[in-house]
Amino acid sequence: MVWAIAVSPLVMVLGLITVLRRPAHWAATAGSALAALLIWWLPEFTFPPSALASGAGAGGLLVLNAAAVMLPGVYLSQVLARREVHRSLQEWVRGLPLAGPAKVALVVVGIAPTVEALTGFGVSLLVTVPVLLALAPPATALRQAILGMNIMPWGTLGLATVIGASLSGTGPLELGSATAVTSFLVFPLVAVWAALLARPRRRTRAAAVAAALGGALSLGLLAFNRLGAVEVAGVLAGLMTTALGVLVLASRNGETGHKAGPLLPPRPVLLAYGLVLALIAVLRAATAAGLPPLALHAGGASFQLLSSPGLPLLATALLLDCGRLHGGDVRASAARVLRPLLALTGFVALGQLMAAGGMIGQLGAAVADAPALVIALAAPALGMLGGFITGSNVGGNALLMPLQGRLAPGDGSLDVWFAALQNSAAGHAVFTSLPMIMLTLAVAGRQARRGAESGLLRFGMRVAGAVYAALAATAAALVLTAG
Repeated sequence: MVWAIAVSPLVMVLGLITVLRRPAHWAATAGSALAALLIWWLPEFTFPPSALASGAGAGGLLVLNAAAVMLPGVYLSQVLARREVHRSLQEWVRGLPLAGPAKVALVVVGIAPTVEALTGFGVSLLVTVPVLLALAPPATALRQAILGMNIMPWGTLGLATVIGASLSGTGPLELGSATAVTSFLVFPLVAVWAALLARPRRRTRAAAVAAALGGALSLGLLAFNRLGAVEVAGVLAGLMTTALGVLVLASRNGETGHKAGPLLPPRPVLLAYGLVLALIAVLRAATAAGLPPLALHAGGASFQLLSSPGLPLLATALLLDCGRLHGGDVRASAARVLRPLLALTGFVALGQLMAAGGMIGQLGAAVADAPALVIALAAPALGMLGGFITGSNVGGNALLMPLQGRLAPGDGSLDVWFAALQNSAAGHAVFTSLPMIMLTLAVAGRQARRGAESGLLRFGMRVAGAVYAALAATAAALVLTAG
């Protein structure tokens, strides 16, 4: 019975968001208040005074890590939109010599991951939705667009993976590499689904091309994470997939009969993306050479200013604008980031309260005696629930990463894999969340039909079922191999 009480804050948050349609930051605040009340009221839950300072410090640094990337990332996206970098990227994609289904797959597992990994916050939809609407009817194009939002563990320069590493007590390199394994099957799956939505005449051929592109993204993520480039792995893997797809299709241009556009992205796009990657490389080299990272530590969490991608993002925006801050973009960025940051703060507080107060321990104990295979099948479902509730990979990790650590069976050898399952599952469920669906419809504007929200939600749930099956198969294989 105690476990049912322990899970009640999560049930409340889920009900407030999905049934009552309350904003995520209000739901997180209500969940935190209920958790605090239960800790004060019931003797089964205790919150040691020593945990207050360490929990507040750790939570504060987790939020600071997020804010230091989110604010510059959104500001950069504002600058890129104002300078029409997104528009030039759209026009380049439209002119590529690809057949419809192949172009859709390239957008979903090449262009969208690259843009989303660089900036986050669904900015890639500004590029992909107009392109896909030009290739397919609105109902199909919007479904294809949300499939392109599956890069989330590496979105906003790997923010969810970096914060997930702090929450799970692992390193970003270790968690990023493990997440690339647990997510490996997801990208070919969404690429094939997106291509088949285009109703190609040669379904088998279209599916094979899409699966190859999705596999290229998965392999790129695995390679770049293992090389230590966790923060930029999504950008690099997306660029690699795009380059491979364009080169292969360009070699077949004479066979397809499509008029060839320029194969190299426009100069403004190359300049913006190249500046971010180059500045990150410079900072990495400087810290490796001995430059102090200017770090803060508290409660097992840390914030390292010179290792955060926030500085390269802000520096790129300033360089593009000749060193000047644009007041309108600053205000727009702050407005866009405020609610997600408030929601993240609430979910961090809720996660800290449930962990330090013993609620996570009670939930872990309730399933401790379950067979390892059952636990493996439950882990991705919990992770996806967190991503759906919060509408954020970071928020989902803040909410449920401590619980996943308690679920991992065995002698601790599976801890990092369960953290990776949480990171993958939360990220791959975000496209089904109401905030992401509403953002997609907002970008589509008048081309979105009335009532499209419910149709996209139903479609997202079907895809989520297939994504769960892929993650559960991977989880089962990991547990059976370890056993």
